[in-house]
Amino acid sequence: MIERKRIKNLEFKVASYLLPEDKLPEHPSYHINYYYPNLYYKREKDFIKEGDWYIYPDMKNCRVHKDCFKHKQSCFAIASFDYDKEGYYELHFIGDRPLNITKEERETFWELLQYGDKVLNKNKEENE
Repeated sequence: MIERKRIKNLEFKVASYLLPEDKLPEHPSYHINYYYPNLYYKREKDFIKEGDWYIYPDMKNCRVHKDCFKHKQSCFAIASFDYDKEGYYELHFIGDRPLNITKEERETFWELLQYGDKVLNKNKEENE
């Protein structure tokens, strides 16, 4: 099992999948996620409840799932390590997201990139 590693608002961890356990990929992707305050946290009362969804009072076509109110933080992936045909994990940036972080966050991001490459491709040097 690959250990997750969080430094301040950035974290290296296995990707989340909305699949049954028996359908998960043999070689899952790993993400570096960016965390930020969840503006929906404990704000259900500001919305109209409709089953598992909540609707903005003034925007009926925009819905928020009930799970969005549970956590103090939300996150999105800024980079992904994906398993390639040659048997190694390859790094992919997700759009320009890594370019939109601060100088301090870039140092943390670089540390997590190095950590991810080291733990995911630990046999790479032995095979070269």
